[in-house]
Amino acid sequence: MALSAALTLVLVESAVQAQTGGTLVIGLDQEPPTLDPHASPSAVTYQIIASVTENLIYRGSDGKLVPWLAESWQSARDGRSVTFKLRRDVKFHDGTAFNAEAVKFNFDRIVDPKFKAGGARALLAGYAGSKVIDEHTVQVSFESPYAPFLAYTAAGPLSFVSPKAVRETGDQVHTRPVGSGPFMVKDYVAKDHTTMVRNPAYTRKAPWSDRAGGAALDAVVWKFVPEAGTRVTTLESGETQGIYLVPAQSLPRLEKNVALRVEKIPYPGAPRIWLLNTTRPPMDDVRVRRAINYAVDKDALLATVFKGIARKAFAPLTAAMLDDPTLRQAYPFDPAKAQALLAEAGWQPGGDGIRTRGSQRLEVVLNAIEYGGGPEPSAQLIQSSLREVGIDVKIKAQARPPWYEDNYRCATHGPVMFLRATDPDGLYALFHSSLVGGNFNWSCVKNAKLDQMLEQGRREFDGAKRRALYLAIEHLALEEALTVPLLDDLSVWAFRATVQGVKYTFATYPVLSDTAIRK
Repeated sequence: MALSAALTLVLVESAVQAQTGGTLVIGLDQEPPTLDPHASPSAVTYQIIASVTENLIYRGSDGKLVPWLAESWQSARDGRSVTFKLRRDVKFHDGTAFNAEAVKFNFDRIVDPKFKAGGARALLAGYAGSKVIDEHTVQVSFESPYAPFLAYTAAGPLSFVSPKAVRETGDQVHTRPVGSGPFMVKDYVAKDHTTMVRNPAYTRKAPWSDRAGGAALDAVVWKFVPEAGTRVTTLESGETQGIYLVPAQSLPRLEKNVALRVEKIPYPGAPRIWLLNTTRPPMDDVRVRRAINYAVDKDALLATVFKGIARKAFAPLTAAMLDDPTLRQAYPFDPAKAQALLAEAGWQPGGDGIRTRGSQRLEVVLNAIEYGGGPEPSAQLIQSSLREVGIDVKIKAQARPPWYEDNYRCATHGPVMFLRATDPDGLYALFHSSLVGGNFNWSCVKNAKLDQMLEQGRREFDGAKRRALYLAIEHLALEEALTVPLLDDLSVWAFRATVQGVKYTFATYPVLSDTAIRK
């Protein structure tokens, strides 16, 4: 058995060595708002830079935390700090050393009030500072015990960029971040593509790899192809060798094509979810929010635009993150129940099918991103489902920057979005009152009991107690109808069969240093 495993390893290494070189072209569904890991609130950023920037700790698809830029770590008994021993052989792409000062610079940058952080800020909540003990030892401290921190150190938003490059190149970090990984960003052409090339100085063994040394490929080109049909065509024609976000209608055809390979990985974090703005009438009435939950036909979504690429969601965390039979009982599809709740809230049937209360029509505005191929399909199905019970949904489809601004200002009835999180503490970002106006409390909820439970979750290190607590948080969020959980998305990638060695992080982002194109 051991001989067989060793032989397999030799064959894998030989295959990679024999197939080095070449360029892999991957079609993505959207352009990132930035490639700066600390500034981005978007998953697409980390899909691109997962092999460009690196973290203290790595977490693969098996969920285990293993050393990366940190050789080892020790948590304090009070849970308020972690001391990391760093590798001594790491350099950024600009030749500067990765060391304790670089860790401190990056974490301090994220929490700097002058810096507009994306998802990274929420991952360092309560950060009290980093102490440089020596060149390769750093102690990261928090104001109170912070249980999720080790899981978050493996997340893309807490990956590292060169302090020298940030200081000297200004806004260039948004399009050409200088990391320390096996690939380097070479160019960025807005609305078209970004290219990353092999880092010739990378000689380490990446934590997902069985071998030491740099990337097998010469380059990876990420093309921005918003229209789904066009994206699929590029794969079938060979213009791209991989694509992300395979549309359901194309999936059966691609799965039957022996020249292609489809890979599906369940996402951790929050599902595809409608965050209901609890402050904006008529959604300030919990009866209306509950009615909306009963009225949305999730099975129709799964039977059409998401067939084969998602599973039904029941709660504000995906089943991959936290599953429990009690969560599956909430809000079955029940239009009659929805109508009864709306009537109880004073909304009566109107002549045109839309309910009214006095002279007011029952209207809500759903905030959606316009990617170039029309609004997100779940928004259109929500619109259709809610019309059946007398709610008129206006879809506000707009570019990403104003979409974010409307969410920050609680200016609509909320967006459909998803949140990649690697710990149940992702619920903190969704629901804690301190993050109204930030990322991502776009339900705009301020609930003292919920805040207390979310804070307790950050202090609790016992696994069983943490699970019970987050289960209780989910039940409270369901009772208050803060969201409409729609779908547990699968991360669906399709590649030419000749593309081999694609691996994925726990957050489902591809790491590509072992990827090769078979000749």
